[in-house]
Parts: sequence; structure tokens; C-alpha cells
Amino acid sequence: MAKAAVIDRFRKGETVKALDPFPGVPQGTKGRVYLVNGFAWERYRVLFENGTDVGSIDGSMLARPKQFDEALERRSRAAAAAEAVTDEGAGDGAAAAAAGGESKVVNGVTVPPHLLDRSKRARERLAA
Repeated sequence: MAKAAVIDRFRKGETVKALDPFPGVPQGTKGRVYLVNGFAWERYRVLFENGTDVGSIDGSMLARPKQFDEALERRSRAAAAAEAVTDEGAGDGAAAAAAGGESKVVNGVTVPPHLLDRSKRARERLAA
């Protein structure tokens, strides 16, 4: 029987470091988790050492202090691999389709260009 995948979750009171910069929080700032929320998507509320309180942080944006450097290295390897895949797909037009518009990242989630265009058209329609 196969073992279930171990999900690396943070617990209330655990010390973490920010892998991504947040508003008012530079990358690498230590903080303490004081609220764990969610069932399908577990998110955290963290009070950082500089006094900034940030909520709804995905676990992929945090790391334990001992695993911080390893997590950054893993991210850079994943980004390099994704870039290599994009470069390989450029010949068949995959990169051209991806570059059809400018996507935006909000709280670590990429919003596709077609949704941004749809929202823009709706705002224009309501303003007229």
C-alpha cells in the first residue's frame, strides 16, 4: 500500500521566513504564524519582526528558517526548468500564445490576460 504524501504545513506559533516580499515586508524577514485557516487551501496569518501583520499567505510563500536557503534554491531551479520548457515550446507557437497579452500577478496568483481584458470591457460598459 502506498503511503500518502506528506504535506508540509506550518503550525500556530511556528517561526517562518518570507520567501516573497510582501507590502512592508522584505524577503527573508522572520515572523511568527498566529493563525492557520482553511480546509482545501490552507493559508496563514503571520506577524513579522518588523511589526507588519500579513494575512492569507499561501504556504508556498513561507519557509522555516533552517529551510529558507534550500527553498530559494528549489525555486530558482524550478524557474530555470520552466524557462527551458518555454524556450523549447517557442518553435510551435506556445510562447507566442502565452505572450498574447500581459498577465498580472496578484497575491501570488497569475491572472490571465483574457480575464483582464474582460474586466476592462465591463468597466468601460458600466461607465458609459
